[in-house]
Amino acid sequence: MSKRGRRRAKGVLRSKSYQSMEGAKPSPQESRSLFHYTTADGVIGIVQNQCLFATHADFLNDSTECRAILAVLLPRLEAQLRDAVPKLIERGLIHPSIIAEYGDTLYRQEAEKMLQAMVQAANNTAPFFICSFCIHAAGTQTYEHGLLSQWRGYARGGFAIEFDELEIDKLNQAERGQFRYEGILTNKIAYRDHDKQVDAEAFAGLAGILLKNLFPENTSEISDILGAKTTDDFARPFLSVAPFLKDASFEEENEYRIVALCNRPTIADEGDDRLIKPIKFRTRSSGEVVPFISLYEQPKKRFSLTDQPKIKLPIKSIIVGPHRRQEGQRAALEILLEQTGFDVPIKFSGIPFRE
Repeated sequence: MSKRGRRRAKGVLRSKSYQSMEGAKPSPQESRSLFHYTTADGVIGIVQNQCLFATHADFLNDSTECRAILAVLLPRLEAQLRDAVPKLIERGLIHPSIIAEYGDTLYRQEAEKMLQAMVQAANNTAPFFICSFCIHAAGTQTYEHGLLSQWRGYARGGFAIEFDELEIDKLNQAERGQFRYEGILTNKIAYRDHDKQVDAEAFAGLAGILLKNLFPENTSEISDILGAKTTDDFARPFLSVAPFLKDASFEEENEYRIVALCNRPTIADEGDDRLIKPIKFRTRSSGEVVPFISLYEQPKKRFSLTDQPKIKLPIKSIIVGPHRRQEGQRAALEILLEQTGFDVPIKFSGIPFRE
């Protein structure tokens, strides 16, 4: 495109309309059991600190995390550009030589750049921080013993903590009201039929709003081409769907997740007096630095033990995973739970897996 046309849209997902976003899912009639698989260090941190830890989406195991939606939007956005760009050329806003220079590949290239700019805009404002669970239905083998792939991949001889879904929702509501989040969403993952999950009508006109960002001084002249929609119209559907689509290869996990859109420390809207949520860091054995947040951690400056009771995580049970010393693991866990005021059942996984 022209030099003006090559400027990337910034802040396209910055929208006040999703500051108060509730969970993406409808409220269930019955609370489901959510199983969080974790290591020995993880269960100690969760129980002692009464926190769940949500990791920045870019540092999760799935290399396409929160980007599956782009494969759905790309051909749609490309088609919208094919319709709009010739009209902008007729108005003299884009030089016709751009088509001759780049040919038919122009639309796909520009669509890819625009979508990447959207992802970067979200990351620059309020990245996705994700805490994952598996849904295991009561009475099933996985409910009683856990899922082998999760013991192998995440727990490594550790534990599966069973949480109450609706009680977790209550904690999320309180967390969202206290700290600077654009929203905290919860839902099951969709592994198939992504095209059906991404509502076509909700993203109709997306190219128009992105092109408006490239030609801000001409918006009134081209509204008949680019439409009247604003960033508010696209922020909610994009942010409420993007983190809940995954490749079908992960389907066995039956994943449910908490997605916290945590404002970066320098981001705040006028009049927002909520507390800044600290973004913390840990390292991996590979030497990688990983950003994360502690959900439900109580701020020390605003409250004290006398005026704010410490929250208690809604733990229903804990499964001790496959381990050569399961009895010892159980005995240690009983002491940990007693010390922190929990009285919940402890079960053994009967899966004959050995590290």
